Amino acid sequence: MEENDLFPDYSPKETPDTIYDYIRNPKSKILEIISDIGEPSIDKLSYIINVFKRYKKKAKRNPGGVRKGNVVIGADLNQYYPSEEELLISELGKMIRKIIINSPKRDIAEVMKNQGIKLQKIEFSEIYFRHVDVMGSGRYFYAEKKKPKIEINL
Repeated sequence: MEENDLFPDYSPKETPDTIYDYIRNPKSKILEIISDIGEPSIDKLSYIINVFKRYKKKAKRNPGGVRKGNVVIGADLNQYYPSEEELLISELGKMIRKIIINSPKRDIAEVMKNQGIKLQKIEFSEIYFRHVDVMGSGRYFYAEKKKPKIEINL
């Protein structure tokens, strides 16, 4: 018997793992906010920063944590489970970083002046996602927190 015959329905995931894979509920508040923002662009910078600040306070009050993971289905022994607020902060922080990296400094300075954005440091823990295919059981997604924290100076 060939390896392909053991699991004929199986096809590997060929796209990057994202928050859309991790969060199963399509009506999630996080996905709603991210969807409302759409593709990050420099003209949305002020709005993204304001949402970031609001949820950063909420994330401090509601941090995620480490719990015993089910190693049999690919979790770490001590698996990190982020709060919804932490997930949102990470996604918004990645958007801000993308805007800053992809925009000329002159344009950023002009937008900051026009939108009334003050000089500040944006700091967040980046959360990334991974999946594990457990043959005969399914595909499972997990979140991991990168260290050190990301710092963006505006």
